[in-house]
Amino acid sequence: MATDQTSDLDVVRNVYEAVGQGDLDRVVAAFDDDIEWIEPDGGPFGGTYHGPDAIVENVFSSLGEEWDEFAVDPDRFVVNDDTVIALVTHRGTHAETGEHFEAPIVDVWELRNGKITRFQHYVGDLHYAQSRQK
Repeated sequence: MATDQTSDLDVVRNVYEAVGQGDLDRVVAAFDDDIEWIEPDGGPFGGTYHGPDAIVENVFSSLGEEWDEFAVDPDRFVVNDDTVIALVTHRGTHAETGEHFEAPIVDVWELRNGKITRFQHYVGDLHYAQSRQK
């Protein structure tokens, strides 16, 4: 059970590690039953989801189908009370088009008693490999 900033940081780091390993059960185990998950409108998973089942159904279930070589690389963490802010880079190749992307992301995680109660995903500009080659 997380009771301080270091423990909350460990919970979030563990989630990123589990995502990298494709271990969805370990990701979901970190969620509070009443978790709120917010994805930006206009994105492929845009919306606000409540509870682990809604998040799995609306976010995680199609990730593997839509993207090849999808990766989330945490670059830096900032901890403030029960909030962990992660500066990360998402990379992947679209399964149908073969287009590669790289995007700077900010993830804001809120925790209580060692469980993630709220997540908000902020997406920067996408950088596609083809556009960089021009």
